[in-house]
Amino acid sequence: MKIAVISMIREPWGGSEELWFAMAKQAIAEGHTVMHVSFDFADLHPRLAELERLGGVLFQRPGFYPTSMSSKARVARMIMNYVKKKIRPPFKKLLNQRPDILIYNGTAYSIAREKELLKALKYSNVDFFIISELIGEIDRGFDEAERSIILSAYHRAKKVFFVSHRMELTARRQLCSDIPNAVQIKNPVNMSDISPLPFPRGDKVNWGLVGNLLVVHKGQDLLLSVLQASKWKEREWTLNVYGDGSDRAYLEALTAFYRLEDRVIFHGRVSNIRQVWEQNHVLLMPSHMEGMSLAIVEAMLCGRPVMATDVGGASEWIENGNSGWLAAAPTISLLDEAMERAWQDKLKWEGMGLQAHRKARDLYDPAVGKTLLDKLINL
Repeated sequence: MKIAVISMIREPWGGSEELWFAMAKQAIAEGHTVMHVSFDFADLHPRLAELERLGGVLFQRPGFYPTSMSSKARVARMIMNYVKKKIRPPFKKLLNQRPDILIYNGTAYSIAREKELLKALKYSNVDFFIISELIGEIDRGFDEAERSIILSAYHRAKKVFFVSHRMELTARRQLCSDIPNAVQIKNPVNMSDISPLPFPRGDKVNWGLVGNLLVVHKGQDLLLSVLQASKWKEREWTLNVYGDGSDRAYLEALTAFYRLEDRVIFHGRVSNIRQVWEQNHVLLMPSHMEGMSLAIVEAMLCGRPVMATDVGGASEWIENGNSGWLAAAPTISLLDEAMERAWQDKLKWEGMGLQAHRKARDLYDPAVGKTLLDKLINL
């Protein structure tokens, strides 16, 4: 069987890619052919290089604009990409391979902007699926014309996969429609060892902040705004920031503006997540939007409590006051309130971390690549 995956992510890689990637490796192991379409980044990400080594077939499409690109260069790139798309339609080569299954991996509504793909699907009987990894709960991000496009794409799909139940409920509200072909699926965990780690000792608190440095998504600037208050500066803590992204320079400048340089450390991307949780007590996740954060699941499996905003599937994993703390919304005042509750529970952190581990161990799917593959091919 031929399985094709189209990714919409505008970065070389992200947590939203791990689910299809786990499925792709399982599919190749079972003798299926896997093809993948990404934007044409200058460097091939190690995950895609691994897929290619395993036998996956890689395609690229034009359309990526680095955030560092000047407006003049961006216009030139737009013109070049337009010409490329006209000369060589980005999905024609893929569909000429006659895949049996075509998966679109993106946010809940990014399919609305894939006009070339939706046009191509009108002339193809390929079994089409959508994986939805992210949703905003306040701003729908689309108008009524795009709502019609999204619903049409959902109806065209055999299944629409959501990585949390909350995502499906939010999509139904924002689209004003039932989604009868919706299916929930877990994201994978990139750890072979899911035993709880020993809790860090010492009086100084180490907060861990893990994720893409993109504030419109992850809300790290809100957290810095909380921690710059005098009551927090009087306490002993360090904020360890793991990850990279287009807002790193902004967050470093904001850290300096708030005079938190001696408290906030930017570590960049890390490959060993268990090493992160050997050194940190609590995960902070002040997100504006999520599907289901991998960072939350990984921290809980390592035996760490989590303070997170109640977006996406956070409340499906975190039991407020038992395995972590939920801020009702991503605002400075509500994050501060949840952080204060966490601080007052310091003596309970180790026990809460064990509760978090038990909850995550019961919820996570250790073979989600196989689970997704079975759901795709057994139709």
